[in-house]
Amino acid sequence: MMNKKSLAAITALTVFLGGSLPVTLSSAASVSTTEDKLAGDQGKVAVSENIKKFTDTAGHWAEGAIYEAVKRGYVTGYPKGKFLPNNKVTRAEFVKMAVSALNLPVESSTNGSWYVKYVDAAQSSGIFSTGDFADTDWNKPLTREEMAKVAVRALGSTAKVEENQWMYLATKNGIISGTSPGEISPKGVTTRAQAISVIERILKVKNGEKLPADKYAVAAAEVLWHKTNIFTVAPEIFNGPDNKNIYQGIHSWKTSKLRVASPNGNIVGQVDSLIAIDWNDPKDPNKKLLPSKDKLLWRIGPDTRKVTDEMEAYIILLESRFVVNKSPKSYPINRLSLGVRGYNGRADINKFNQSAVIESTDPNKEIYGMIIPKKEFSTTGELRVRVETISRGAPIYSSTLSTSKLVK
Repeated sequence: MMNKKSLAAITALTVFLGGSLPVTLSSAASVSTTEDKLAGDQGKVAVSENIKKFTDTAGHWAEGAIYEAVKRGYVTGYPKGKFLPNNKVTRAEFVKMAVSALNLPVESSTNGSWYVKYVDAAQSSGIFSTGDFADTDWNKPLTREEMAKVAVRALGSTAKVEENQWMYLATKNGIISGTSPGEISPKGVTTRAQAISVIERILKVKNGEKLPADKYAVAAAEVLWHKTNIFTVAPEIFNGPDNKNIYQGIHSWKTSKLRVASPNGNIVGQVDSLIAIDWNDPKDPNKKLLPSKDKLLWRIGPDTRKVTDEMEAYIILLESRFVVNKSPKSYPINRLSLGVRGYNGRADINKFNQSAVIESTDPNKEIYGMIIPKKEFSTTGELRVRVETISRGAPIYSSTLSTSKLVK
């Protein structure tokens, strides 16, 4: 039997988020139903009072979402007017918040830990599936990728979601934004503020609202998904409206194509990434991959020119290597070559009318890739992104990474 002093001590130390107890004080498995109910009751500061008296949310980036969440009643503040928006959220806490915010049916249960009924509700309603988290420790801090899985499932059908695609779908729908430009931190922990903001966005989307997406976060999430961002950064080139079937545009890109191999397996090349950079976007976070402008050249045959601000272009950088090379004399260069095929006419150094090699003169910033025009070019009807081995008189092995219908 717990005496009043020990109960008061727990009340003073406990972080309340929807009635759950913190991992640092006790594992959720040890919390009895009676203690859980008591802790939840004590943590429920009046909503109207909380909204007026939070001392740590004024000016916070999630202030509006926090107040909306408190109004809806699926999250409460701390005693003494604190909300602690930057505190970590556990898996159990987030699932409870999501279930409560979405008004999902919850069956009463006295079996197991306090969160079991919310997990069961999440599974029954389809916003959580066994295997979404790496393990079953519900007291672990929720990662941003785990949050994305719950968020995407809450939006609807997920039957064809690929491995590592969750962050892409969440960012593309405006549910999750970046932690900084071009950074999505999939393994980073989730804070109370982030969790609430995501849930509020889920509710908006389910209510028919179309949310703006953080384009840099979407591009980073696309890389996480399938090693490229060309369909996000340059959609009008590689994923335009004419790409309607599974063999065109973003649907033509498969991670299985990122490996180039000889039939006997003695030569195997691997694409690690294909990163598109919008040359005309001064805020493009991947510009950090490039040398300074004065050390950036584009080449057609023996002719070179400096890349200038006036060029309307995308730069595409290839990272690749051999994972197996049993004939190093025949394949002496430890990378693949890149081509963007399908342009009409002859390449002209004076016109920039099709793809060209991009080069760095900075020995400390080596790059390999292509620069392609945004305008003033024509095509055969489609563009193909292709990689192949570089050989010295030996057979060439290649793979077409994507095929995009583009009539210009």
